Amino acid sequence: MTRWWDEIPRIDRLLWPIIYMHSVEFGDEMWRFAPILRAELAADPEHRDRVREALDFVIARRPTPEEWFHPTYIWFFDQRELDEYLQAFHDYLFGDRPEPIYPPDSERLPPEPDPGSFTNDQ
Repeated sequence: MTRWWDEIPRIDRLLWPIIYMHSVEFGDEMWRFAPILRAELAADPEHRDRVREALDFVIARRPTPEEWFHPTYIWFFDQRELDEYLQAFHDYLFGDRPEPIYPPDSERLPPEPDPGSFTNDQ
């Protein structure tokens, strides 16, 4: 089974900046990791181009909050909130945004599924 993040260009070499850095395990330390990544990208144009290509792909693909939750365990309440988060991260790394939007609190959980929405094939 192919996962949506496996479609990201060169993801095998970019898991940290594109997925892991945003995960529940590290997301509450984004304030520390984001400036380090930004400095690394400024110092290495080839790596910067690879990260930008991958992040542009993610932003264009627009993973749903549920899709984003599966590799990161970070829940966004709606598509607008996730899109804003990803764009702010992009603008921080490659633009003039002074800091990214930090991931939501790791205690935030997805809503309970509607019991009537399940079918036998789920």
